[in-house]
Amino acid sequence: MVVALTAAVLLSACASTRMDAQWTNPDYQGRNVRGASVLVACEAQDLTLQRICEDQLAAAVSARGAKPTLNSQLSPATGTPTGADPYLAAAKRVGARAIVRMTLSSGQLVAVDSGPSVGIGGGGGSGRSFGGIGISFPIGGSRASQAYGAETALIDPANGATMWSGRASSSTAQNATGQIAELAQTTVEALQGTGLL
Repeated sequence: MVVALTAAVLLSACASTRMDAQWTNPDYQGRNVRGASVLVACEAQDLTLQRICEDQLAAAVSARGAKPTLNSQLSPATGTPTGADPYLAAAKRVGARAIVRMTLSSGQLVAVDSGPSVGIGGGGGSGRSFGGIGISFPIGGSRASQAYGAETALIDPANGATMWSGRASSSTAQNATGQIAELAQTTVEALQGTGLL
């Protein structure tokens, strides 16, 4: 029983979403955007993942007292100079005190067992010699799954400076929506831990 419980805890620790690295700009020590307007922006490989990311990130930021505006809900700015950061212009238009930008990346496809397996075995022996043979095979085969990672930055829209940045990674234990939700929660919890949120 104890061995099974220990194994379950170890496996869940390996399969959890975690922060891999973080950096805080010392120039912003003591600054806090709680209660302020923040622009939430996500970059992803497709529109669906981008919208899921913005929704999850906005919910996590809102739960910690900031007032999010989703970048995807804003109309494109006219007259933004080529090469200029579009998030800076958007944040200034809505009066945001910070930009929370998350960039999703996907890792390699991983084959994940879909469930139980069946095993058949036999053995025998005589005297001091024993032997056995067995075979097992999965029921239902396996599926391909992809783990996601996120690089996130808290940016000062006044000058484009990075106030905080962090990198998080997830496991293949959930579908894309579940992984993105966990990445957003884990990242915003880390950001809150710095005192900036």
